[in-house]
Order: sequence, then structure tokens, then C-alpha cells
Amino acid sequence: MRAAVLFNYKEPITIQDIQIDEPKDNEVLVQITATGMCHSDVNVFVGATPVPPPVVAGHEITGVVKKVGRGVTRVKEGDRVVSAFIHPCGKCRNCISGKENLCETQASVRLKGVMFDGTTRLKLKDGREVHTFLGGGFAEYAIVHENALTVVPNDIPLEKAAPLGCAGITAYGAVNNAKIEPGETVAVVGVGGVGLSVIQLLKASGAGRIIALGTKKWKLEKAMELGATDVINTKESDPIKTLKQITNGGPDVVIEAAGTQETIQMAVDGVRIGGRVVLVGLPPVSAQIPLRIASIVRGGITIIGNYGGRPRVDMPRLLELVRLGKYDPSKLVTGKFKLEEINEAVKVLEEGEAIRSLIVP
Repeated sequence: MRAAVLFNYKEPITIQDIQIDEPKDNEVLVQITATGMCHSDVNVFVGATPVPPPVVAGHEITGVVKKVGRGVTRVKEGDRVVSAFIHPCGKCRNCISGKENLCETQASVRLKGVMFDGTTRLKLKDGREVHTFLGGGFAEYAIVHENALTVVPNDIPLEKAAPLGCAGITAYGAVNNAKIEPGETVAVVGVGGVGLSVIQLLKASGAGRIIALGTKKWKLEKAMELGATDVINTKESDPIKTLKQITNGGPDVVIEAAGTQETIQMAVDGVRIGGRVVLVGLPPVSAQIPLRIASIVRGGITIIGNYGGRPRVDMPRLLELVRLGKYDPSKLVTGKFKLEEINEAVKVLEEGEAIRSLIVP
């Protein structure tokens, strides 16, 4: 099959003909229809998320099941599916206690780029192993664990469902984890794929005032279109001062979806006394921010880390919201690229001129 392979960090990706093995126990071979490109993929390409090359990235995957391994019960050949970037083993302590988004088995192999058994299913023609990042969807086929997959209803186009695999399920998990009460004021820092999904889901959940913070005028306009009531351009005004002025002390909740040290600091400093901060965006693994501990303690600030959502529980609910018209992932898509155009898609994303690009084999 053809796949977009990165051989060295910060170098162009090349299209290679590589071998893909048969799916093993509880694994599924998916013929890919479309895969969304996320900043987390770019972090792999530049080495900020150091999955060892050669590696195939891509984790917002939709496609059709072509073959199932032994023991698979969730899907069958011919099913139209969406894959979450969370691949729960279903057996570890977190999985069995209802926190499958924090699967300990997946956490142990995530940065190694291998399957649960410690091996990869991809090889170059010369026999070298090829790693994958959370599915390896920038290819014609991918092998994923069955627990990552959800059947997509026939009335939802597969391409439309692709952003659910990361942007959608991450936003769902963030809003759910924040425990938003009706009428609460919520600020969303970052208006990329996750942030714009958060805004749609906040509107669906009954949040009151929804304030979007970002740097690109056209993305802030998109935020207003999708449900934000106010926007703050963080390049044109002091974001913390402005946020506290227009909310009389700060929002009840700040959801940080940009994943930079600056925006995480902004979220912590901008929330009101007694408020909640939900950290969603993923900076490089070495990123740190200084915390004014006394302000957090005296202010009773709650800081919540949220990693994705629960594929087997949350993805069916997301698909239902799509069917009901309360969340539209297609509003995130700003371009489609062929597999051999993947470097162009990376460039557009790095320049801030894309929200979600679909890579279509």
C-alpha cells in the first residue's frame, strides 16, 4: 500500500510503497476514506512528540472495515467506521473503571509507535519496521484496535465524520469534564479544530456566554458563526484584562485548546475566583509554565487535565449530535489534499491558514 512516511524530523514526508501485515487479535484492517490532519501530527513531524521514525502519522481516521482479527466483536467486514485517537485496551484499571481515555496500555506504547504487543504492522520494502502515531492514517490502509472504532450511520458521510476522531471526541471530553452548568460563562482559548468543536458543544450543552480567544480574524469569525457570543483577538488587546472586564471578574470556566505555554498561562490567569480551568491543548512534551500557587489556593481555582474522550461511550453520542444537527464537524474542514500533497497540507496548517485539512488517499 501507499503511505506518507516521515524518515527524519523536520524533513519532507515521502510517499512509499510499504507492506502492511494481517490484523492480529482484536485488531481491524481499515481501508481509509479520509484522515484529518491535526497539530499533534505536526508535533510528530518536527520531533516535539518524539515517535521514532520512520513513522506514519494521522489519527482522525474514517474508512471501511476490510478484515478483522481473531476475537473482534465490535465491527465486521464492510462496516463504515470512525477511529478515535484513543485506542483503549479495555482491560487495564482505568479502562474497567470507566476512564478508558486514560488507558494505561495505550499510554505505555503511545510514543513508541507500536501496537499493544510491542510490534508494528508496517514494513518498508527493505524490511525495516515503520512506526505509527495513533493509528497511522496517512495511508491507504491502517490497522487499529477494535475498541477505537465506532460504526458510522449510513446517513453521515464518512469524510464528514473524520474530525470526530480527535477534534470532536477531545471537545466532548473537555465539555463533559468541565461539568458545565446551564448559563455559565465559558471562555475558549484557541479556535482551531478542537476549540471550534468545543464552542459547538458548549452551545448544545446550554452554556450561557461563550467567549472565543484567538489570533486569526477569520477563525474568530468562524467561532461566532458556530456559537460564540463574544470574541477577543489576543494580538489586538490584553486578553486577560479584556476577559475580566467583559465578564466582571472572569469566566466561570476556561477551556484551553491551543496548547502553547502562553495560552495555558492565559487560561490559568484569566479564570474567575472559584473557577475551573480545563487544559486540552497539547504542547511539546517538555513544556512547562510557572504557577502562582498562592493565587490558585486563595482563589480556589480548579485545574483539570483532559485527554480526549471515551470512544465506546462518547463517540456514539457525538455521532447522534451530528445526526441532530447540533454539531457539524464539516464546518472545521478548510481543505482536502491527496496523499502525495501531504507536505502542502502540513505547510498550510503550520502557517495558521487551516483548521482541519483532510488527507484523502
